[in-house]
Amino acid sequence: MASRSRSPAEFIDDPDWAGFLPETHEAARRRHLPSHEDCAKLDVEKTAWHLRAGGTLGAMPGYEERQGQLDMLGAIANAYNSRSHLMIEAGTGVGKSLAYLVPSILWAFVNDTPVVVSTATRNLQSQLVTSDIPRALAILGPDAAKFQVALLKGRANYLCLREVSEFFASGYWTMSPEEQAEMPKFIRWIETTADGDLDGYDGALKGMLSCPGEECGGRRCQYHSRCFVYRARKNAASAHLIVVNHALVLAEASSPGAAILPAYSRLVLDEAHNLEDIATKYFSYEFSMPALARIMNRLARKGRGKRTRPGGVLSAVDRQLQKGLLAGNPSGETARRISLAITSQTVRLANAADAVLKCVESELFEGRKRDVVRYRKAPDTLDLQSRMDDEIVKTVNLLRDLRDTLDGATPEGEINFFSDLTAQLNGIADSFIGFANEANFVLRAERDTHAYWAEFVRAEKRHAYLRLVGAPLSVAGDLKKYVYDLKDSVILSSATLRVGNDFRYMAARLGCSERFEALAAASPFDYFRQSLTLAADFLPDPGDGGYVGKLAQLLKDLAAGGRTLVLFTSYEMMRAAADALAGKLPGLLVQGEGLSREAMTAALKRSPADTVVFGAQSFWEGVDVAGDALERVVITRLPFAQVGDPIVEARSEKVDREGGSSFRDYVLPEAVIKFRQGFGRLIRSKRDRGVVIVTDPRLVTKNYGAVFRRSIPASVHTVTTAEELLGRIAGFMA
Repeated sequence: MASRSRSPAEFIDDPDWAGFLPETHEAARRRHLPSHEDCAKLDVEKTAWHLRAGGTLGAMPGYEERQGQLDMLGAIANAYNSRSHLMIEAGTGVGKSLAYLVPSILWAFVNDTPVVVSTATRNLQSQLVTSDIPRALAILGPDAAKFQVALLKGRANYLCLREVSEFFASGYWTMSPEEQAEMPKFIRWIETTADGDLDGYDGALKGMLSCPGEECGGRRCQYHSRCFVYRARKNAASAHLIVVNHALVLAEASSPGAAILPAYSRLVLDEAHNLEDIATKYFSYEFSMPALARIMNRLARKGRGKRTRPGGVLSAVDRQLQKGLLAGNPSGETARRISLAITSQTVRLANAADAVLKCVESELFEGRKRDVVRYRKAPDTLDLQSRMDDEIVKTVNLLRDLRDTLDGATPEGEINFFSDLTAQLNGIADSFIGFANEANFVLRAERDTHAYWAEFVRAEKRHAYLRLVGAPLSVAGDLKKYVYDLKDSVILSSATLRVGNDFRYMAARLGCSERFEALAAASPFDYFRQSLTLAADFLPDPGDGGYVGKLAQLLKDLAAGGRTLVLFTSYEMMRAAADALAGKLPGLLVQGEGLSREAMTAALKRSPADTVVFGAQSFWEGVDVAGDALERVVITRLPFAQVGDPIVEARSEKVDREGGSSFRDYVLPEAVIKFRQGFGRLIRSKRDRGVVIVTDPRLVTKNYGAVFRRSIPASVHTVTTAEELLGRIAGFMA
């Protein structure tokens, strides 16, 4: 029964509140993964015809073939046919999505086998599912209705009905005023969501209501037939094309038996220039109090606000016992006793972990004012670490004792009402073991394949906390082992995979060696006609104390007409420039001051003449503003990595140890790739015209500036005064 005729209190207090959700009973479709030899090959010319003028997708009047797109499509079709891997740099405007979707759809449909398309960002996932894939399916004609597409995200992205049930268990009237105020919105969303994807919900409860995989009860969960994760994976199991993200690909590939994705042999990794960063985060280790707190909150957590609404699995166990499920059974009293012991034990564990971190802080940060400190030798915490390990062992043993007590309390043949809770207890015990392994890894710092550092993380609404990290110096071997070696064809696609005119740098970083070929698909844009690139040789070096003031003075005149995106490499410089321009640019929007990147981009599209956007980091890529809404892109600093970045420092040292030049062979190529991403924000269609202004004079005054200049498809013109710069812009746009 839906809530439209009921109050939030009535909805929440209904034991069958989830009864309106559809059930999924039938098992997922199982498909045999055909061998490469058993697969029908693609006819490359017939496949390419779909994107030619007059073809299925090129039949509209005025359609222009894009040779780069056809080259990319043909290379992918050949890679699928020959069981080879491929790196493709597809310049802006190539139409790379359709170039890989057309052969992927045909391969999947003809051979009835899944092809996985992975992206780095949710924006591209949404574009693929809502726009590009529906358009590409026209190539199947009437068979398009038989083709199945699935969007699959990580478990943390989906609403867990068991977690919702636990949240509801204490009733509406025990909720805090803030929680009660959110309930109408939350309940409306539950009733209308088709997939339980938490990306579609923006309330405060969003981060509380998903479930870690190790705590999922699976078929033992009372909500299994209605589970959003189960439904999403079932849809993926029978789909021809599955859209995921890079982290999910790595999780599935490196966790045998995880059964996240069906067996597949063809993989497209779009936005592949981000793959190294994503893999680095995935294969890193962490030790911090918030990491421990996330596990402990699954056991027991207090409510927010003045009212206390205990949550967690221990509270759920207590509620079941209060219902009298084990009344008269000695196991009930045993379970209560163990639960109390676990509560006390977790306090001792938290104190032991905190003592280790305080010792590390004292040893590494004494007399230092930095927030990040690298270490090569493990801090001397052996005794404290041993105590923490002992407390973890005791905690795990108690959790398993409680699990066994509850499992053994139900006579054979009767319904075990604790089965889902015991699965959670087992998962939490495994999480504590994983926490111990990660903590030991970063504290011992024994493997020279990793960089180790301690850093203070300044989180919103709470004090800074200390985090210890161990990150791999290279992910090339892991990508080869877990991805390339296990698949018949892996396609790496991006607008920026080359430094200069070759792929060697990115191929080495991403482990692309055996069975890899490379292709540069040319952009159809005429950058010499459509764009003007100016280098300001009259500003001081960005490291000079007077740079920001003079930059702000230039931006006041340069961006007065709106239609401008200003890219920064640091939030500090961005905020300083914004402060200097306070009241002088009425339409100024600054990242981090209330609006999301998407909202700021939408404002630029909606009111371009009144809007200037200041962005850092994430604005260097993924911002797509076509037409005259964006006419000027300002790059305020060559995007070298921030000084003090621990993983950059460690990787630089590794390059030097191996006989290379850290600047030439690592720091400079990374900056060039990001520079190319920033440059690519300007021209997004054949009708666009505009100017890129680089205000960092090093582009023309330093020898390495030539590497940046050669990396973009346009000539760089040096200007020596602000008046000359503004005049060149006015003349070009006129």
